[in-house]
Amino acid sequence: MKLEFLGMKWAMTEKFREYLWGQHCTVWTDNNPLSHLETAKLGATEHRWMAELSAFNYDVRYRPGRANTNADALSRQPPTAMTRMNTESMLEGVAIPVAIHQAVRQEPQFTQYAVSAFPSYTLNDLKLLQEADPTIGAFLQFWKAQKAPSSSARDKLSGPVRVLLRQWDKITSKDGLIFRKVQRPDGGEEILQLLLPMCLKEEVLQQLHDDHGHQGIERTTELVRQRCYWPGMSDDVKQWCKDCTRCILAKTSQPKLSAPMGHLLASRPNQILAVDFSLLEPATDGREHVLIMTDVFSKFTQAVPTRDQKAATVASALVREWFFRFGVPARLHSDQGRSFENAVVGQLCSLYGVQKSRTTPYHPQGNGQCERFNRTMHDLLRSLPAERKRHWPEYLPQLVFCYNTTTHQSTSESPYYLMFGQEPQLPVDFLLGRIEEPERGQVTDWVREHQRRLAVAFHGARERLQAAALKRKDRHDRQTLCDPLAKGQLVYLKNCTMRGRTRIQDAWSPVLHKVIQAPTPDGVVYSVAPVQDLGRIRQVHRTMMKAANVDRASELPHMQEVPQVTGMQSGGEEDDQGAWVMLDPRGGQPEPSYAQTLLQGDLVDNVTPQEECVPATEPFQAPVLPTGSDAEGLRRSTRATAGRHRNLHHLPASVLNQADGATNSQVAELEGCITAIFRPWC
Repeated sequence: MKLEFLGMKWAMTEKFREYLWGQHCTVWTDNNPLSHLETAKLGATEHRWMAELSAFNYDVRYRPGRANTNADALSRQPPTAMTRMNTESMLEGVAIPVAIHQAVRQEPQFTQYAVSAFPSYTLNDLKLLQEADPTIGAFLQFWKAQKAPSSSARDKLSGPVRVLLRQWDKITSKDGLIFRKVQRPDGGEEILQLLLPMCLKEEVLQQLHDDHGHQGIERTTELVRQRCYWPGMSDDVKQWCKDCTRCILAKTSQPKLSAPMGHLLASRPNQILAVDFSLLEPATDGREHVLIMTDVFSKFTQAVPTRDQKAATVASALVREWFFRFGVPARLHSDQGRSFENAVVGQLCSLYGVQKSRTTPYHPQGNGQCERFNRTMHDLLRSLPAERKRHWPEYLPQLVFCYNTTTHQSTSESPYYLMFGQEPQLPVDFLLGRIEEPERGQVTDWVREHQRRLAVAFHGARERLQAAALKRKDRHDRQTLCDPLAKGQLVYLKNCTMRGRTRIQDAWSPVLHKVIQAPTPDGVVYSVAPVQDLGRIRQVHRTMMKAANVDRASELPHMQEVPQVTGMQSGGEEDDQGAWVMLDPRGGQPEPSYAQTLLQGDLVDNVTPQEECVPATEPFQAPVLPTGSDAEGLRRSTRATAGRHRNLHHLPASVLNQADGATNSQVAELEGCITAIFRPWC
């Protein structure tokens, strides 16, 4: 009943409100419960609907479904086929005009015109192009004579011609064209591959790759193999797919890029302090951030729960929890987050004489000390009982103490011992009687022995750290999958600026960058800058860059960076502006291809003219209006649909779809513009 009730409420209060206001009306329905609204038990939603209907004078009456045919017919799809009149079954003596009788008996005559929207070549065109091709033409001289060349003559031929000669038994002729007959690898029926002239190679690759979804090398090769063949076809398809700019920007590298591993090593405690933030579940007191501070040499770590990641919070925690307790470090290492790269932390480092270093953007591996402790801390907190996890700030100091007093795998010493020079005393040591009584002696003797033990511990820790680092590097560098870049080479940077849903967004930014400075052979951090602004130099890790094809990348220096995507919406007029491309008719006709030039020249005079197809020219560039403080006058939109509402009168979707045909015809007649359907993968 609820659906019928909603329909009645919508019809009376919205659709026919102007007609029913102040008039008595009767609602006929085949839903019996709807006729007892006054006595029915209604919910909160139905009561609101009744309140809206209370302004109308109406009554609801029940009518069985068999008798309610007038309303039921509105939901039936009308017949679309024409019903033919059978004049033979008419009664005798009925007079029918001759014109009507002939119109009924005769079938309507339609004239269909087939106009191809794609460029095509006739069999005669392809035959002439094959004969004019230097490779196929040279092969046909021997194949038509059914006489293979001698060894000496074969040595004088080019490589592609010799490849075709090796396919002698597979070459066949059909309708005047030369094909290569091959068997499918799966044992299916044979395939006739057209020997493709070189003048058509680029056009075929563009249609089977660029215009066919930019599929991978194997899929594109299979599409080409099912239709045509030329010597070196697999290598040409592979190179075409690798040089495709659209594929370079849109697809991620498989397998993932991997550069040689670097190391962040220290030779003494408090030489390098690495800091980072970790975000946890909110605690009962509202704290959800943890500031991690790790000494690179000793692995000694402090974790401070905070309420935010502001610069003042970071500076205060550094001073209170590390500088005043363990001394000022010589160097502070962090990522490029706003929590650490700001004026407050910069003034703190300047005040205490601390050197500030940072990782490359979007490369957390550069701060591996803190990242590795984050995983250990999460495992320790996850082991808490369920009733204590909401109070994790109270147990965090105990868990960090457990970590600092446990032997580290890289140094074979506990972080506590390398930081303070003595073994920690745990509660279990009292139980086992391992607490030694203080020995009598001179302070100088204890200091001398303490220094000796620390020197031995530090020396052993340094050797073990270097050995562990070399072992990790050797294991990691076995899977290195990226080549070094040269100075001056053009590259694309990984697109890490988008937020929200980015599954179908480009993986690489279209802005071309140039390598300003390359590192040493073992280095992985490059200095790059945009091609249009070489002064904006930034440091980027090798895994965040992809080499650009020089030939095709030279066409794209004008491209701007893709705006940040915060969410995917549909239905707006700005979303539809990408469905049409406004083309400048002043550009004239595009230059014909090499194959068309051959067919239109002196080579062929009797070729049947084909249907002319107007390909898309370069997109019309709208004039760029001034922006910022220098802009004069009002700001105007540069969209192609500026000033046009998609559904100005709020028409239903069915009416709007019917009007699309008329709208498209009007758009096609716009003076000075040509509309072309946009291919989303071009």
